[in-house]
Amino acid sequence: MRFHCRIITALLLFSTPFFTAPLHSGEPVGSRHQLKFFPLRPAIAAYTSEMHSTVNRFELQNANIAPPQYPWSDGFEKRILLNIQLGAEIPIIGGESERWLWYVGLPISFNLMNDFFESTTAPVMNTDYWFGTRVETLYRIDIPWPRNIVIRILPIYHESTHIGDELALRIADEDPLGYYRINVSYEAWEFTVGLDEWEAESVNNAYNLRLGMSGRWNSDGYYSPPHPAELGSGNPVDVIPSRGNMEYFGQFNTVIVTGFPAIGSLIFQGGFELRNRILFEYFSTAPEKRVWTVNSTLGWYRYPEGTAGRRLGFYIRFLAGQNPHGQFREQDGYFVFGTGFSLGI
Repeated sequence: MRFHCRIITALLLFSTPFFTAPLHSGEPVGSRHQLKFFPLRPAIAAYTSEMHSTVNRFELQNANIAPPQYPWSDGFEKRILLNIQLGAEIPIIGGESERWLWYVGLPISFNLMNDFFESTTAPVMNTDYWFGTRVETLYRIDIPWPRNIVIRILPIYHESTHIGDELALRIADEDPLGYYRINVSYEAWEFTVGLDEWEAESVNNAYNLRLGMSGRWNSDGYYSPPHPAELGSGNPVDVIPSRGNMEYFGQFNTVIVTGFPAIGSLIFQGGFELRNRILFEYFSTAPEKRVWTVNSTLGWYRYPEGTAGRRLGFYIRFLAGQNPHGQFREQDGYFVFGTGFSLGI
């Protein structure tokens, strides 16, 4: 199943540019509303620092601590990890007038964490995928700042994560009593409002502020009880479903087209996200803790002429707080420094 999801994601990624048309060409629109099916670019930019981004990226990371139960933890903090994300926006419909820009699409993203430089087996640590629906609108206003107001809604999306099979089997073999494998899987919604969104092909610099929240639709928590074979006999019989629901986040994003730190045709994009999430606790009935996580990226990107929705660039990342990957969301005090490149849609 996971193999099929990867193939589908890759096909969507590489086929999208061939059956889409630009939503915003950069030319004056006037008062007449233009309606377009399969628009190339969403109304709101996707930043590498966003938790639910579809930006395609290849990233090398270094983390300060190994995940819980990790069998290859010796020297983990000295190794380089490989993080690959493939994502795509499947466009449905969009429109634009002098004031308004709007978009409806289907985002999909697959993320893989790999301990690639572990010398004995280079195990896959975790795989995440999510897909859903996205509605975006941008309203332009005639003042110096902010130049526009934006709203992004994910009415429903599904996220599912799994630790690697080799990792799970090794843990079960080395610690048959304490072993556990929890499949995080849930349906949720997300709402975001922002100011001063940058529009592709614009020569203006932008300083974007966003605030948002999300919550799950399903009543049985973010994860369900595992199969008995995925729970060591030394653990409590029951895995306690997550009780908490809401997440809250704020973002500051900047796009510098002209002036420092932009470099020639390379546009500078910086993103800072602060997110408050539930810290998973699988075997305790005590109230769940909430933790803050900072995720920040600084990068330089090139937008080739005629492909406003696609960007090629280099960036660096810093993350501090909760381990963001699936079952490992039980871990706090996780610090990551990474560097990578992206080819985004």
